[in-house]
Amino acid sequence: MTLDTRPAAATLEPAQDRLTRLRAPRASIQVVGVYVALAVLWIVFGFKAPYFFTVQNVINLLTIASTLSLIAAGLTIVLIAGEIDLSFAAMQAFAGSVAAVVIINHGVWWPLGMVIAVAIGTLAGIVSGVVTVIARLQTFITTLAMLGIVQGTAYLLTNGQPVAGFPSGYQVLGTKEIGPFPLSLFVVAGFYVVLYILLNHTVFGLQVHAVGGNRAAAAAVGISWRKVVIGVLGLSAFLASISGLIITARLGAGSGSYGADDLLPAVAGVIIGGTSLTGGVGTLVGTFGGIMIVVTINNGLVLLNVNQFWQQVVVGLIIMAAVIIDQVTRGYVAAHSGERGRARWLPIFGAGRMTTR
Repeated sequence: MTLDTRPAAATLEPAQDRLTRLRAPRASIQVVGVYVALAVLWIVFGFKAPYFFTVQNVINLLTIASTLSLIAAGLTIVLIAGEIDLSFAAMQAFAGSVAAVVIINHGVWWPLGMVIAVAIGTLAGIVSGVVTVIARLQTFITTLAMLGIVQGTAYLLTNGQPVAGFPSGYQVLGTKEIGPFPLSLFVVAGFYVVLYILLNHTVFGLQVHAVGGNRAAAAAVGISWRKVVIGVLGLSAFLASISGLIITARLGAGSGSYGADDLLPAVAGVIIGGTSLTGGVGTLVGTFGGIMIVVTINNGLVLLNVNQFWQQVVVGLIIMAAVIIDQVTRGYVAAHSGERGRARWLPIFGAGRMTTR
């Protein structure tokens, strides 16, 4: 009998490579499936709802999807890293409320007010990451706590009422149009390009995938999961803060409720888009398609005069179905990658990684 004296990285990397090779085709097939499903939905609603394919309705769809897809992009990156962020929707309301109070109530120059709001929101996300690392908690817990903190602070700042009166320059971000399309669509598209490059063509993106795919192997080759956790939560908060500014610019006011209800549809879009709940797999292209599916369903049901409460039921059922599909395909991948036992016990949201902290 021979003793394997190779470093941990050498023994873990081959298994991780096999897992990555098996997961990649699955992710590609899911992304294609997402856009096929989206096309089918558009065709069905086009026949059932006569106003669905009007120019104004399509623009409304894209406008709603723009801010949702921005916060969903942040959640996608967090999930790829094997973590979870529950505070991003409330972070939109928080950043928008900070901007409203600073700019409207205290007369701060609006560009500086925007920077302050984004900086404070991003700092809140970094704090979630630091607490996670220092206290060795799960991000499910720390971001849930941060959700309550920023949501409550947003209501305290605005006294539970919309704070209106933004300067016209501030509102350009949400109201100006380039041709028939709102400026915000181009802003979000620009962020998506930058995020795609960050995730797929930088060292940070490689580290995010490595930590989410196999934290032990990543640590063995010198990748700090602590820095990655802080980085992805800070990035998610940054994107949520930008989205919050777009929403307040569009509505002309800041409030503790603006954007706070986007948690469920954003999570649904990310999961539908093929991002794995257990880390290592996810694409921004798939996430945008998933968000478009959620927005399309909500819009189509409204045009068909379906009770709005049924919309929540439908989105919930979609999330449940998507999670089941993810678990089944994850079990299949694990069974063909030598990680059959891991597939049985690995909980969602990284709870099984407690021993690595």
